[in-house]
Amino acid sequence: MEQYNFELDQEMMRVLSQEFDPLKFVKSLRSLGSMDFEKIQISFENYGGNLARASIEKGEHRPDRTYEVMKKAIDKTGEMSFPFIPQRYVEIAYLSIQSFKRLRVLLNSPEVFAYRLNDCSVYQTIKKEYGEELANSMLCKSACFAMINEIFSHFGFHIKSSLEVSMASAGNCQFSVEKRENQ
Repeated sequence: MEQYNFELDQEMMRVLSQEFDPLKFVKSLRSLGSMDFEKIQISFENYGGNLARASIEKGEHRPDRTYEVMKKAIDKTGEMSFPFIPQRYVEIAYLSIQSFKRLRVLLNSPEVFAYRLNDCSVYQTIKKEYGEELANSMLCKSACFAMINEIFSHFGFHIKSSLEVSMASAGNCQFSVEKRENQ
């Protein structure tokens, strides 16, 4: 009987975690010189977009059994590619750079995908390296939005994403991704 792996490929996760190590990225912000918020925001956007593209590339080359079954069901029914296909890559991206073992999905319906980060290594590293004021500015959300937008647009979805709750205000980040009709 064929052995199936239902988990994300650990070598893929290790490679992504090394390439997109939050500590290395946050420390690299010092090379920008002054703490120019615009430059920092662009760096976060680039980090999030690059993480998304690498997650998609590596994830497509290393599918797990859960993903294979899901793709077959979607191909057969034509239903639920939103949010399940992009959700996989959002999970790959976060799980490769965060200490938690699963993404807290709050809602995944044909119209909305919502999730919560109870902890964030990027936010905590900013706080440790640069202080609470910069961390609480939530410039790091630019990386999350860039990642979300890159992943969902890659799969042909038009979306509106929002940060409902932030680490600075509530101790966790809660994102919502709403599917929009093609324009």
